[in-house]
Amino acid sequence: MKILQYAKTAGMVMLLLLPVMAAVQTAAAQRPVKEYTLVLREKRLNKAGKPVQAITINDSMPGPTLYFTEGDSAVIHIRNEMSTESSVHWHGILIPNYYDGVAYLSTPPIAAGKTFTVRFPVRQTGTYWYHSHTMYQEQNGLFGALVMYPKKETRQYDREYVLLLSDWTNENPARVMNNLKRGLEWYAVKKGQAQSLNRVIARHGLTERIQMAWQRMPPMDISDVYYPVFLTNSDSVLRFPEARPGERLRLRVIDGSSSTFFHLQYAGGNMQIIAADGQDVEPVPVSRMLIGIAETYDLLVTVPENGSFEFRATAQDGSGYTSAYFGSGEPHAAPTLPRPDIFHMEGVMMQGMAGMKMKMGAMTMKLSKKAMEREMPYIQNAWLDREDLNMAGAAGMKMPGMHGEGMHDMPGMHNMQGMDEMDGGHDMHDMEGMHGMHHPAVTDSAPSGPVHDAAPFTYDLLRAPRSTAFDTAVHPLRQLTFDLTGSMWRYIWSINGRTLSEKDSIQVHEGEVLRITMNNQTMMYHPMHLHGHFFRVLNAQDSYSPLKHTVIVPPMRSVTIEFAADEPGDWFFHCHVLYHMMTGMARTFRYADYRAPDTMHHFHHGMLMNEDNRWFFWGEATAASGHGEGYLSYSNRKNWVQLQGDYGWSNRKDEITGTYERFVTRYLRPYAGVVLSNKHEYLGYYKDRGRALPGQDIRGVAGVRYLLPFFLNADLRIDNRAHVRFELSGETWLFPRVWLNYSVNTDKEFEVNLEGMLTRDLSVTGGYSSDYKWGGGLSYRF
Repeated sequence: MKILQYAKTAGMVMLLLLPVMAAVQTAAAQRPVKEYTLVLREKRLNKAGKPVQAITINDSMPGPTLYFTEGDSAVIHIRNEMSTESSVHWHGILIPNYYDGVAYLSTPPIAAGKTFTVRFPVRQTGTYWYHSHTMYQEQNGLFGALVMYPKKETRQYDREYVLLLSDWTNENPARVMNNLKRGLEWYAVKKGQAQSLNRVIARHGLTERIQMAWQRMPPMDISDVYYPVFLTNSDSVLRFPEARPGERLRLRVIDGSSSTFFHLQYAGGNMQIIAADGQDVEPVPVSRMLIGIAETYDLLVTVPENGSFEFRATAQDGSGYTSAYFGSGEPHAAPTLPRPDIFHMEGVMMQGMAGMKMKMGAMTMKLSKKAMEREMPYIQNAWLDREDLNMAGAAGMKMPGMHGEGMHDMPGMHNMQGMDEMDGGHDMHDMEGMHGMHHPAVTDSAPSGPVHDAAPFTYDLLRAPRSTAFDTAVHPLRQLTFDLTGSMWRYIWSINGRTLSEKDSIQVHEGEVLRITMNNQTMMYHPMHLHGHFFRVLNAQDSYSPLKHTVIVPPMRSVTIEFAADEPGDWFFHCHVLYHMMTGMARTFRYADYRAPDTMHHFHHGMLMNEDNRWFFWGEATAASGHGEGYLSYSNRKNWVQLQGDYGWSNRKDEITGTYERFVTRYLRPYAGVVLSNKHEYLGYYKDRGRALPGQDIRGVAGVRYLLPFFLNADLRIDNRAHVRFELSGETWLFPRVWLNYSVNTDKEFEVNLEGMLTRDLSVTGGYSSDYKWGGGLSYRF
């Protein structure tokens, strides 16, 4: 009887729900369908004086701008006509997890010759973009813009333009990564930012350079890669003569570059920010602003009388810019920014880090102790003016140890335990810099005339039009701390000292609110992006803190974000500097009860998780007047295989050493290997003891290598005959293209060699060695 009663009740419920289900289906069917087809092809393009292999979408680079209206049903067919698999991520779009576009995590890769169709309801408005999430395809050109209009526009403007900024290299991006991994300084040379000893001395920065070298910090460099040209849409310079004097223009600006931040300026007056990352903000005027990689901003500008006016995006490292001119007639250029003074900024940063050096015990006591011990920050880059120093907005909160304060001195900091990826939490309402900030008066009209007197841009100026605060009485609050860490020596980037392959996922429970404090312990800007969600960037606007999908975390600063776990799935979180993401600065947020579609069960997450653990190969060959040398390297995140040898043309001395080493800590590497040699200086050790000299001696060796201050490599080893040898080696960069290599060991062998860089791959070399005396020749890197 109970079974019959339950059945009747269930039947009644179904009958009652039928009209509701029918209404939902009818509403879905009534959604306007907006359909696109994107065709991915490989094509040679010439953007910087040389045709190179690139990727086009519908035969253009960047791809076409896709337009939707809120309430549309988006249908996008992606046809891959390339020779390799691909993917497309819809950056900033609220989308079912299966279509997010991270191959092997949420979405199947699009195989060569196959088509993948993406379907999602458009439930947002604003300026967004799409790009590949497969290897380096984004750098090769696989990206485009997205615009989603509201059903009723509330902003008043006369015209709109989509400006998609990007950086272009003539090199294969895989080769770029290889150069970064091997520590080649060619990109600094090309940008005119080589921090050679003669330039450091000339700019009175020697004391600071010595202090940094003592702490094993390399010279500062604002960005890692040299780019011969920067592009707006598809060109370095665009002109829009149809824009008329007095018109208000809406500029939808997207930083779609792989590793370049841009300073934005407009020659026609101040710019007015009306949206950030697609989300409306209260209008605020600015004279200049820094846009981070993967951020988008909607700006209102006015075209003044008499001429065309430049909107300029200057690369943060000062190596170039790209422009768009609005209006007709005499061109008016935007102000030229000075090149960053990286030599004196070393001193500024060392002053800022003085407390860190002196208060390390207090720092490590609460703030990610293990991560700090593993990942002492490297000075990599900085161009910190008052705009950049405040870029974090609420990041007026200083990193612990700055100016001498210890972790225990920071308001709102307390120790948290028992949470994944977490060592501490922050109460944002207590954070220094949260109060006392004044929001400038704003109006919903574009500024006119070359005023340039607005406040410098910081995140604190961004105010949401309505409250974004979460009710933590309803939604449980969980606090995490992410220390952004890295090593320029081996070019590895990480979170809490671990790369994605070492610590890939963070479990999330639907309904909770996650508050994440990111402490940047490096000297690089990191644009951190969360897939599938918008987060609050906690700033001076308190409950009106803006919503974003990407946030810049400046060097030695902290930023705190909050987001509601209301989009089930497996979502990627990563630094949007392409080469940082590919070397490990990423995590995945995985909802505990989410079950991926059956089509994803054929793909293993390891394909994505191990991207930062790939092996890299490089080498060098030298032909000199007295001898020849060769070196081969094969390494990944923890392992390093090296083979090196030399041979004398006249004395026929040779030595070949092959070793395998394993990184135990950041600097310590035990190793084992084999040495094949007929160098009699070494074999004299045995001759003195009455032993016969073999023609060719083969020995097994074991030892340990360690990176000392001043970047001196120490090598202590013992062979199978109980002979111990200690060696020191290093290099000093004397002039922008010239450096000195040197080594000495306890077997009375030594070498001093001067090397001059002619091209990226070729150097001229000369010096003296105990084995081959004086000699000179050419070195080739591959």
